[in-house]
Amino acid sequence: MPLPFGLKLKRTRRYTVSSKSCLVTRIQLLNGEYVEFTLSVESTGQECLEAVAQRLELREITYFSLWYCNKQNQQRWIDLEKPLKKQLDKYGLEPTVYFGVVFYVSSVTQLQQEITRYQFYLQLKKDVLEGKIPCSVEQAIHLASLAVQADLGDFNRYESQEFLQKIVLFPMPWIQDERVVEEATQKVTMLYQKYRGLSAPEAELLYMQEVEKMEGYGEESVQAKDAQSTDVIIGSCLDGIFVKHKNGKAPLMFQWNDINNMTHNKSFFALELANKEDTIQFQTEDMETSKYVCRMWLARHKFYKINNSRLPEVHSLSFFSSLSKPLSSLCSDRKLLITLQRNDMTACPGHISQRIKKKKKI
Repeated sequence: MPLPFGLKLKRTRRYTVSSKSCLVTRIQLLNGEYVEFTLSVESTGQECLEAVAQRLELREITYFSLWYCNKQNQQRWIDLEKPLKKQLDKYGLEPTVYFGVVFYVSSVTQLQQEITRYQFYLQLKKDVLEGKIPCSVEQAIHLASLAVQADLGDFNRYESQEFLQKIVLFPMPWIQDERVVEEATQKVTMLYQKYRGLSAPEAELLYMQEVEKMEGYGEESVQAKDAQSTDVIIGSCLDGIFVKHKNGKAPLMFQWNDINNMTHNKSFFALELANKEDTIQFQTEDMETSKYVCRMWLARHKFYKINNSRLPEVHSLSFFSSLSKPLSSLCSDRKLLITLQRNDMTACPGHISQRIKKKKKI
């Protein structure tokens, strides 16, 4: 049987792409690992996303997407309806694509699959460590202790401060100050004891529920100027579109339900409000930015208006109760007990291997 896309199978069992109609796409997952897929040059972003979801055994694909760094080294979400290669060739700084959460939720208990919550946990931890979600010293120590329990579990050898100092526990700006890191690590070592006995899903859930309350959760923003040519930051979040002024003026919030439409023209981005005839206009860095902002925030506008009324809220106590029902367990190198929800989660080899691999680093 001939192989697709003109691929030739050698004795080494490695495929060599012999057709110019192929694209080998390298994608970084949220656990830091890379996967590669061979696609057609005409394959859309959606086809690539579905390949990643299949690899991860992920069914709740709606919340996720793929992004790249543009030539200005800014994160940009891929247009899933268009060919991936054309977007990377035209706008991308490098050919690497990244998998991540594009639509955040008001409560992670709304997510049905345990693997979905695990991917959310990885995303939120990444957001915290990269400084996208700012936190106080106390918050960072609390989150780090939960991350240690979630990723390393109950082991006496992890109580060593020297061991914890080798792991990235705190936001990147802190790394420059060794004194702050040392003091915070000492506190993590003590606070970590509080969470002994928690399973990985339970510790991950506590971590995410803390981050949900923090400013910056689920936000994406760009630099802009308002109608008075004042420098502002405009962004989208779970509630709508916000405007933050750099001069100390109180921020503005336009709720999703109050927004009728969003448009762009050249470098200008405009909000059309439901109860006002006038539009609120902002000038972005360039035409590509205004076009990107309009596309992404229209997608979020549609998503949040539809899903905020549909997603069920699960009571936290009943959710923890479901997590405590042991469906299966594995002994990895740190003897972690994996517990899964009986009704809406299914253990699968791909999912299990993903959870084992992530224990190697935080």
